[in-house]
Order: sequence, then C-alpha cells, then structure tokens
Amino acid sequence: MAFVAKTAVLLLWGLLLFWTIEWLIFPTEAGMEYKAGAIKDTRSDFLDLSGPYYLMYTLPVFLFAILTLVYLELLRKYPEREQRTSELPKWSRFWVKISNAMWTQPILVGTPMGILTGADLALITIVGFGFLWLFCNQLLPALDLVDHTQMRPGRERWMIKVGRVGTWTGRAWYLPMALLFFPISRASPILRLLNMPFEHAVRYHRWLGHLSLWVLLTHSITFSLHIYYTGGQVADGIFKWPRFGVSNLAGVIAMIAGIVLWVTSLEVVRKRFFDVFYVTHHMYLLVFAFAAWHVGEFASYYFLGCVMLYFIDRFLRMVQSRDAVSVLSAQVLPSGVVRLRFPKSPSLSYKALGMIYINVPSVSRFEWHPFSTTSSSLENSNDMSICIKPLGGWTRSLLDSLTESEPSKNKSGGCPLPLKLFAEGPYGPERDYFLRYKTLVLVAGGVGVTPYMAIIRDLLCRYRLGQEGIPQNVELIWCVPRRADLATLMDVSPAQIFPDFASSKLNIVIRAFVTREGGDGKDEGKAAGLAVGVPVGSEEVLFTAADQQPRREVAHIGQSNVWVAAVIAAATTGFILVHGVLHSAVVRPNNHSAAPFFHEHGSSHGPAGPQGKAFPTAAAVTLLFVSMLLGVVVFGGAVVLMWMWSRRSLSKTDAALVASPEQVARPGADDLEGNQTSLLAQASIAEGPRPNIADLFEGISGKYPGEDLGVMVSGPESLQDSVAEACRNRNFKYCNTRFQFYSISFDL
Repeated sequence: MAFVAKTAVLLLWGLLLFWTIEWLIFPTEAGMEYKAGAIKDTRSDFLDLSGPYYLMYTLPVFLFAILTLVYLELLRKYPEREQRTSELPKWSRFWVKISNAMWTQPILVGTPMGILTGADLALITIVGFGFLWLFCNQLLPALDLVDHTQMRPGRERWMIKVGRVGTWTGRAWYLPMALLFFPISRASPILRLLNMPFEHAVRYHRWLGHLSLWVLLTHSITFSLHIYYTGGQVADGIFKWPRFGVSNLAGVIAMIAGIVLWVTSLEVVRKRFFDVFYVTHHMYLLVFAFAAWHVGEFASYYFLGCVMLYFIDRFLRMVQSRDAVSVLSAQVLPSGVVRLRFPKSPSLSYKALGMIYINVPSVSRFEWHPFSTTSSSLENSNDMSICIKPLGGWTRSLLDSLTESEPSKNKSGGCPLPLKLFAEGPYGPERDYFLRYKTLVLVAGGVGVTPYMAIIRDLLCRYRLGQEGIPQNVELIWCVPRRADLATLMDVSPAQIFPDFASSKLNIVIRAFVTREGGDGKDEGKAAGLAVGVPVGSEEVLFTAADQQPRREVAHIGQSNVWVAAVIAAATTGFILVHGVLHSAVVRPNNHSAAPFFHEHGSSHGPAGPQGKAFPTAAAVTLLFVSMLLGVVVFGGAVVLMWMWSRRSLSKTDAALVASPEQVARPGADDLEGNQTSLLAQASIAEGPRPNIADLFEGISGKYPGEDLGVMVSGPESLQDSVAEACRNRNFKYCNTRFQFYSISFDL
C-alpha cells in the first residue's frame, strides 16, 4: 500500500504541475500554439470546441480532486503515526522544520490582513505573480505596438491603450476567479490534503474575493472608457448584448452584482447585518452566470472546474441539512454557557478541533453559525455536544427559545424537542496536528476554551486506548472576565474518561485568570459555587428528550472519501455526456457557421463577424449551465441516493449500532464512584489584569527546554495578536525552545 500511496502522490504532483504550466503559458505564443494543437487533435463532432477546453482546463481539476480522495482513503485505512520532528531521520528533519516553520511561524502581526505566516506570504506571492504574469505578458508588447502604430483620425493612443488594459485585466481575472472557490468549499479535498482547517482557508477566499472585485472593477471601467471614446463618446456599446461574441451588458450586470456582494461582505456589514450578508452573498450565482455570458462558452472552462467542485460541495451540504436533527438535551452551565447534545451516526467520526454548523429557523432562517465540538468521537457514544456562549443577538435568542420551552414555562407541559435544529458537518482538519507535539500550550479567551475541552477529552481517550507518542503535557492558559465563566471546566472529569489518569504520563496544568468581575450581581451566586472540587453535573437542565423519541442523527456523506469521489466522478461524467448530447441535438443542427475558430469568446466567428447563421453565444452558455445542473443534481444526486439507501440498510440490520473498536467505553457507575472531580479542581485561579503572554511563555520555555511546543490560541483578535507576537519574538531570538503557532478562529 505504501507503493500505491506514493504513486498517488506522484500523480497529484503531476496534475498540479500540468495545471500550473497551462496557466503560465496561457498568455504566451507557446500557449497559443499549444491551444491550437490541442483543439486540432481533440476536437470532435460530439463536443466540438468544448472537448479540448474541457480536457485542458477542467478535467485536471476533477482528476486532482478524485485522486486526492483516493489518497486520503489510503491514509485512513493504513494510518501512520504522526511523528515528532525529533523522531524523524536526520536527512528529513531539515525539510520538515522548514515546512512547519512556513505554516506555524508568524511573520507579520496586526496587519489589515491579520496574522501572516510564511505560508500565507508565499501563497500571496504566488497568486500575485501569477496574476501579474497573465496581465503583463501580453499587455506590455501590446502597449509598445500601439506606440509604434499610426493612429487613424479621431483616435488617440491613450484610448487604444486603455482598451488593451481592459482586455488583459479581463483575461487575468480568470485566475482569481478559478481560485476563489477552492478555499470556500467546506469539505474540499484540496483543503483536506493540505490539512488546512476551513476557518483558516476562509481568509484566502476573502483575499481572492477582494482581488477579483478590484480586477473586475478595473476591467469594467477601462473597457467602458475605451468603448465610450472610440465609439464617438456614446455609451450605447456598453449596454449591448449581441447574439454572437462578447456581451458588454452581461459584463456590466456581473460587475454590479459583484460590487453589491463585495460591499455587503465587509466586516462592518457582515457582523451587524448577517442576514443581509447571507442573502446577498448568493449573488455569486449572478456574478458567475453573467460573467460566463459575457466571455462566452469556451472561456468559461478556465474556471468552470473549480466552480463546479464548489457546486458539488454545496449540493452535498444541502442534502445533509434538509432534515432536522434531534436535540437530546440542553443544559445551562453555571457560566451561562449553553450545552446542546444531539445524536450522530455511529459511523460518523470527527476530529478534536472539528466544528459543526447549526441553524435554528425559529431564531433565524438564514443564519448558520459554526461551533466547535466539545466531545470526542473516540468516546463510546452515539451523540456529540457543542457549547454556546450567549453573547450576540443570535445566541441570546437561542437561549430565550430554550428557556421558553421549559416544562415549567410551557402551558402544554413542555415538549421534549422544543426547537427545530439543522446541522452541517462536522468539518475539521484531516489530521490532528496537535498530536505531533510532546507539549501543548493552549491559550484561550472566554468561550474560546471550548475546542480545548475536545482536545483534552481526545487525549484522555487516547491514553485509555494505550496509544503511544502522543502529547504528555498540556498547559492551558485561560482568561475570563468573571469567575462564573470557569464553570466550563466542570464539563470534563479526567478520571471519568480515563480512570488511571492520576498515575499516567499525561500532565494537565490549568492557569485561569479572572480579569474582571461583573458588578450587576447576576453571577454572584454562580461564582460563589465555583470552588475546587465542585462535582460534575451541577448544571441547570433545560430539557432532556424522551428515550422513545425518534433519533434524527447527524450523518454526512462527506465523511466517506469513496462516496464523495464517486459523486464527483458521476457529476463530471454526467456533465460532459449531457453537454455532448445537447451540442449534438441542439447546437450542431442550428449552427451553420463554417468560419475558423478565432478566439474563445462565443461561437466560432471570423474577424468580420459570424459567417452564416452561427448558434447564439448566450444560448450556448445557457446549455452549459443546464449541463452543469443536470450533472451535479441528477448524476451526482443518484450516487447520493445510493449512499442514503446503503445507510438505511445498515441501520435496519443494526450494524451501525456496533461500537467502533477505536472507541473508548464509558466507565460504569461503580467506576465513577469518587472520580467526579472536574478540571476545575486542577485549576489555579488568579484575579487581576490579563497576564503578560511573553512572561508566561518565558516560564514555559524553561520547563521544556529544547522542545518544539504546539501553541494554539482561541479567542478575540487582540489575544491572538499577543500570542502570535510572543511566539515570533521568542523564535526570532534563536531560543532552543520553538513555539509553533496555530490560530483557531470562528469569525467566518
């Protein structure tokens, strides 16, 4: 199997290299010759020009995604233990350290783009170089040609130059448009291959979105000026939609939709008016559709593969979220945090740093909010839990909905399922990167501690399973405004999960800092009860679902690499088959143009315009949309139906109810006797201002000399900046203890 995995890796590198070279030669003479040769060799009556463009620019994307899923499935079936750097051979340590430093070493802190690592700067440089290459490679010679060309009367050189700028900004826009949809696919195979959490990849989507909109705006303004001045200072040409070739009006509509989408995506709008952001963000469909109508059928293939992969991901998410999920219980911890527990499919596994999106229509029909899981899939349990801190309008409304459904407040006597809840996910990193470190430093602010509860649960389960080579030291630094907030620690009892915890190698150190106490007196009673040794289970139970209630579980086809690969393969096969049939049945009988192919904008036409009765460009692009829709929904949907049928069959035979051998059985009642002390009992609590992170790291560095420490921070932006700056300063001093930085953020 090692040979098969290495072969898959080589094929992945080959596909990536092929796709990259295609983009590099796109604006060159060699690229034009390559394109002409490919069209000559692969053009057929079934697909005409769609075939060559599909093979050159779309098929490699689908093959890369499918092959990635095959590779990930091999790693899942034949896992290799995550090795620490010190355990690797000498020849590979250098490269691993370089790779880790690229992803985990903060370089710039407090920038408008946030915290930037070496990998962030490298990706920005690569995309920036690619865009400038596409933009300048043909533009500079074209501008030089204008300088040496005699102008006709009434034409000025700057008019023509502005037009050339408009042309090549439009061509260069293909690259950010293609990359824009990679990081926003929540279950993207590419993100999983890179082991990149979705919340981190969203930043790349935002950056690419800004770039795409600025390029689109520049293209629109420059080309509109060119049309206005060269057309006799009239704007008629800007609003024309001809039957053949480029439609300027479609481009104008795409630009307007893009500007509206961009403005409503700004942080000031997104945070205050989330429903507005959510609804208007679906205007990406208008941007894509009218951009395709603008550039024509064949040019759409430059970014069609990436867009279609996103549509497949969106379709799978829609399938999962169409049915409500049962809420088994809701509890309010003394800190005011709400803990929800709902059932999951026994075959569903998730990582300790996984997150799940939930939607409560009674609170907001459109808002989906991500929450980190506080349970571990290694526990012998068919349910999962999340914790929600009522801070914003949505979370407070959720708490109100739950409390109003209490039996004591409900005239009907209370309902075991008081609210309808939909779920998507869980999503998370492909591999638990925190397992590669011997020592973890977890820094949290407020409710940001919840993902660390899942990490601690996961480690306790792994120790109970007898796993080796996993973290031995956990240093948790937690800043909270009130003492009552510390009650979240009561949710985990180490001895309950791992009875031999006291005599094990696992060392958990918790330092909590209470920065201020509320003066309204609301939390005083809860705060007074937070003494060392408070037993688990002192939370307020809002409701618990009756045992006889039907369990509607969280299940996700995205958890199966094989099924998702089958969906992608079926969707792309269906797309090309449907498009070929439509071309043979609709386009060819109505296309009487014998003109040679001139460029990729629209139907075949020569410099003097269409010869004969060519098939309208807008109609050809519309057939492309129909092929995409049928490919994803019908062909891909057929595979999804097969998955749903197989899942129902498994449930009927009760095979899914068998616990996984990797799961930890929960101790019985006798085992829990005297083992109910929570993590709160191990915490040292100090009151005062927020601690100096650099000073704390100085002490930790002395405790673990010469180690690579995994530092994770979850909390407000100011805390993340402080931790990143402390890591950067210490690492740049060439200390023998390296602080490798990871950020956990749910600001999506």
